[in-house]
Amino acid sequence: MYACKAATLALRSLLNCVTREYASRIVWGHDGSGQKLTLNFPGHGGSLKIPVLYRSATGHHLFGEPIVLTDDNGTRAVSASDTISIIIERLEANASDEGRRDLLSRAHSSRMLVEAALQDRQADLEKLVGEDVSFIEAEQGLIAGHGIHPCPKSRDGMTEEEGKRYSPEFAASFLLRWFAVTRDIYHAGHSNGSPSVEAWLNAVEAETLGVLRSQLPEGDFAFLPVHPWQADAMLKDADVGALVSSGKIVDCGEAGKRWFPTSSVRTLYRPDAPFMLKLSLGIGITNSVRINLARELLRGDDMYRFRASALGNALATDYPGLNFMPDPAYIGVSVGGEVNDGLSVSMRENPFHGAEVGRNVTLLAALCEHLPERGSRLGVLIRKRADIESRSVEAVAEDWFARFLSVFVTPVFALYLRHGIAIEAHQQNTLLEIAEGYPVAAFYRDNQGFFHHERAHGALNAAIPGIGERSESVFGEDAVDERVLYYGLINSTLGMIGALGREGLINEQRLIGMLREALLQLDAEEGGRSGLVSKMLAPALRCKANLRTRLAQMDELVGPLETQSVYLEIDNPLFQSARVQAHG
Repeated sequence: MYACKAATLALRSLLNCVTREYASRIVWGHDGSGQKLTLNFPGHGGSLKIPVLYRSATGHHLFGEPIVLTDDNGTRAVSASDTISIIIERLEANASDEGRRDLLSRAHSSRMLVEAALQDRQADLEKLVGEDVSFIEAEQGLIAGHGIHPCPKSRDGMTEEEGKRYSPEFAASFLLRWFAVTRDIYHAGHSNGSPSVEAWLNAVEAETLGVLRSQLPEGDFAFLPVHPWQADAMLKDADVGALVSSGKIVDCGEAGKRWFPTSSVRTLYRPDAPFMLKLSLGIGITNSVRINLARELLRGDDMYRFRASALGNALATDYPGLNFMPDPAYIGVSVGGEVNDGLSVSMRENPFHGAEVGRNVTLLAALCEHLPERGSRLGVLIRKRADIESRSVEAVAEDWFARFLSVFVTPVFALYLRHGIAIEAHQQNTLLEIAEGYPVAAFYRDNQGFFHHERAHGALNAAIPGIGERSESVFGEDAVDERVLYYGLINSTLGMIGALGREGLINEQRLIGMLREALLQLDAEEGGRSGLVSKMLAPALRCKANLRTRLAQMDELVGPLETQSVYLEIDNPLFQSARVQAHG
């Protein structure tokens, strides 16, 4: 049962990539039993015919069975799991054998993790779509992951046992590993107005660190928290090994209270801590190995200073729905001016600790996630509100989306239009606070995805000196437009529309029309010299291609912004909707 559900979910996320990235190979049609998708492979690869349960204008489709393969060996039914392998092996004639093998391996490990998580968390699945879900419950309740990705839950580098021990899908918690490092290689910093690294650590781990300090040899040491998996990996590194041998790093072992991995796997939460720890973790998750780069540590200060500035205060007054969760402190190891990225830690503000631990806050991805037989939390919330308010589901869904536009969509794009600041506000970096079933606030996290374009730099630098410079986060406007459009519009906002549509709550075209109206109004108020909204309403959108990126074995954290992943053009549902209305 769990294997079938996991295969269905894995095939859905892969096929949603294929329909987006290889549209010329797709034929949508009907036969006597309903809507079908035909996927034609190049050369003599044949074709697949797959039942379509829901077709979305946003690309978030649902598929069924039986799946039929026709090739030189005849016509036959194939399973969902076999279909995944067939697609990866036959879809892209120009892919390297290594790229195919790598993707097959990651897709398989992703499916196996989802299968194990579905079985392990079966008793929790209904609770996770309840009206009140805490921050960490939601973080650890994202079971299937990214809905348009070929391997959303891969953990490349971890064994199956390690995956269960350290992954949020299994409601994991574990102790930190602690390294003591001599002050001459200790690398730390914090924003003005923020607690220092040591102040934050001592606030929650003073007793633990006191015991560890009493066991150290003579010398001036500072403490560095490390993910247990990463600690074992780094101790095999020649540079770190030399520091251990010379006594500059002392492995103090695991100690303290348990920490809980959030949906990113490497960011850890504790309900009594005023901060979260974003740790380097050298495993492949979706499109990259999750290591904290030196420049990204400094982007947390950029976000913190923007929020505290007159510009940030004015934005918060005009668009009060959006809240920032910066990473204002960092810690690591630096030898001879070279930071060891594998040991770097970013410290993030935690608004959901102490008395606030029960706040009803959830990442967008978990809110929208549709599991077989269960559906999504989004659907449960809206149907329950419709019952309570004695209104139609469609009317409540429309109001719900209007509030989503107010607290998330409008502020995110206003930030960019007004100040040129981009945030990679995809569904896993964006949180919504829910009250009485409706969104009342949004939170953005992740210092890595905070940058701005060159045209805006002069004004920003005058108001916030040095912003984006040491953090290397100033880029060409076209490249930044592309990222803002993909993460904020395609991934999060169209993803939300697709989630509302596939739950049968409301017609997607109504929501697309509302979004279009909101963007036009925002452009009139904030657009200035930016061409972003015009790009959002154009016939085609520039979109990240996760399947092609994985086949090419690209790491989106490595290299310049412009070349970190594959982008291509897709049909724009906002343009298509406007054209239909114009001819209606």
